[in-house]
Amino acid sequence: MKVFGAGGRLPLVLGAVVLSLSAYPQRVDASTITLNGSGTMSYSYQFLWSDPATPTVSNDYDLAVQGQYTFLDQFLSQQPNSPNLASSSIGPYDFQDSYRFTIGSAAAGDTMVASLGAGNTFNISNLQFRLYMVPTSTTAPIVGGIPAGSTLITPWQGPASGSNQVTVEFSDIQAGTYILDVAGIANGSSGGTYVGQVNLVPLPAPLLLLLSGMGGFAAFARRRAAAAA
Repeated sequence: MKVFGAGGRLPLVLGAVVLSLSAYPQRVDASTITLNGSGTMSYSYQFLWSDPATPTVSNDYDLAVQGQYTFLDQFLSQQPNSPNLASSSIGPYDFQDSYRFTIGSAAAGDTMVASLGAGNTFNISNLQFRLYMVPTSTTAPIVGGIPAGSTLITPWQGPASGSNQVTVEFSDIQAGTYILDVAGIANGSSGGTYVGQVNLVPLPAPLLLLLSGMGGFAAFARRRAAAAA
């Protein structure tokens, strides 16, 4: 992903991850998966309350082109209310699924926008997510904080009281690798399930025209200032 919002490039906005009912995780053996426009992501790292020091490692992802990318997980047994893996401002959680991904160069053109959001769940309490940028493509997530050198884009976010949905937009995203952490408690008698989506979509044409016009006005103002000097 190229830098947006710097050097004349457009900003990236992350919005529209919808966590919804019924889904089943898919596991892939390769260490890095390229998703061309659509595909399913399993966690890159999974931390569980039963063994917080030894995460299960799965795949990383290169979101190569615009499209809709689904991330999901299913837990087959009930997790306890206590003890917990960790706790945040949203509440305690027993699992943390960390999705490590890079926006591919082909999907990081001047017209790209990314969106994240969260929504419905099945037998998951205290569902929450956060997003941060990590310094390298091999930086590993941690529980209870973010890795050294990381930039927090949004802290843990959960549904408002009385709601089962949360939507957050992330603006001015820079080039690099990101980690999306999803956490909660699978409190159903047979576990629980969540589903999410990351959408990479082009900027609307009116916004492109507006940004182009603003750029032209700024150049004109600089020329006038130089001529006056």
